[in-house]
Amino acid sequence: MKAQVLLVALLALLVGSPLFGLPTMIRLGYPNCVSCHYAPQGGGLLNLYGRGIDQAQSLRGGEYAPAIGAFFRALNAGGRITQDLRSIGQESTSSSLGQPWPSVFRDRAYYRNVTTFGKGFRVSVIALGETLSTSRPDRAYDRAIVPGYFSLNSALLQYRPKDNLEFAIGRDLLPSGVYVSDLTTFVKARNRIGYYDTPTQLKVFWWKKRYQIAPFLFAPSGHEAPGQKEYGGGALAEFDVLGHQRTIVGANVLHAAANKGDRQMVGVYTRLGFGKWGILAEHDVTDRSFAASAISPNSAVTPVSFRQQASYGQVFWAAREWLVPSLTAERLTVEKPYAERLTAGRVDVAFRLASQITVSVNFRMQKNMINGVWSPSAGVQIALKTVK
Repeated sequence: MKAQVLLVALLALLVGSPLFGLPTMIRLGYPNCVSCHYAPQGGGLLNLYGRGIDQAQSLRGGEYAPAIGAFFRALNAGGRITQDLRSIGQESTSSSLGQPWPSVFRDRAYYRNVTTFGKGFRVSVIALGETLSTSRPDRAYDRAIVPGYFSLNSALLQYRPKDNLEFAIGRDLLPSGVYVSDLTTFVKARNRIGYYDTPTQLKVFWWKKRYQIAPFLFAPSGHEAPGQKEYGGGALAEFDVLGHQRTIVGANVLHAAANKGDRQMVGVYTRLGFGKWGILAEHDVTDRSFAASAISPNSAVTPVSFRQQASYGQVFWAAREWLVPSLTAERLTVEKPYAERLTAGRVDVAFRLASQITVSVNFRMQKNMINGVWSPSAGVQIALKTVK
C-alpha cells in the first residue's frame, strides 16, 4: 500500500489540479453553481469564469490564461468546445477493528466535453473508464447498478433561452441540494445518487438572486436491475434566507414507481457560509413499499412498507484558499424488515496544489449500532486534470 500511495503522490506532484470543486463557494457568496459551471446543477466542466476562480483558489494562484495557438483553436473549434481529461488515483483500506486492513487501488479516467451550438443550445458529455467500480450498497430491495469498465455518466442536451432559465434532457444524476463529490455518503448512495445512477431526465432550472427552483421528470437509464426501473418526478427549491447569498435552505421531494416497489422521498438541506467557515447539512426521509414477493419469490404477496432516514452534516474550514480540512458526521436508519442503524464520522484534508492537481487524505470510522461493530477506513486520493 505505501509504495502505491507514494507512486501516485509523486505522479501528482510531477504532472501537477483538482477534479472536484471543494465545498467552499457558499462562504464566498456563491449561493449555487450557476456562476462557475456550465450546468446549473453543478459538477461537470467549469466555464471561463469558473476556471479563473479555480486557478485563484489553488496554491499556485495567479490568473487563469487560456491556451493560445492554432492547435488549441482547432481543438476547441474556435471557442465552441470546452473539454478536459481527468484522472483519479485512490488508495483506500478498510476493515473491522482487530482484523487485517487490506488495501484497494482504484484508477478512474474521465473525458468531459461541452459543445456550444449557439442560440442557447449546447451538448455536454461525461464518459468514465475505470479499473475497479464503486457501486452503491447492493440491497435486496434496491439492487445496485453494476457497470463495465466504461460508462457514460452524463449526456445532456441543454437549452438556455434566458440567463436565468435552462432546460435539459438526457442522462445525468438527479438534482441534489448538497454538493458533495463523495457519492458513497448515505444521503447519496441510499437515494440512488451513486456513481452509476444516471436516469434519463427532463429537468428545468429557474433561478434569481435569492432562490432556485428545479422540477424534474425521470425514467430508467436502461442499466437498472430487472423490476427496478424507476419512473417518477420531483422538484428542488431553495431560498437565501438572509439575502447575503450565504444562507441557503431548501427542500427536495421525489416520487418514483417501479414494478418491484415505490419510494417517496422528502429532504431538507442547508448550505451556510461564515467567512472561512461553512456548513453543509441534509436530512432525507424515504418511504418504500414493496410486495413481499418482489423481494423473495417464495414470500406471500403481503405488502412490505418501511422508512429510511439518512442524515449528513459537514463543517469545513478554509485555512487557506488551497487548504481545506473538514469534519463530517452521518447517520442512517432503516426500519424492519431491513433494519439498519449506522453512524459514521469522517475527517478530510484537501490540498489544491494547482488548477490541475488536488490531493486529499481521509479517515472514516463507522459503527453498526445493531451489532456494535466498528469499521474504520482510510484513503489517499490524487485528482489530475488538463486545463486549457
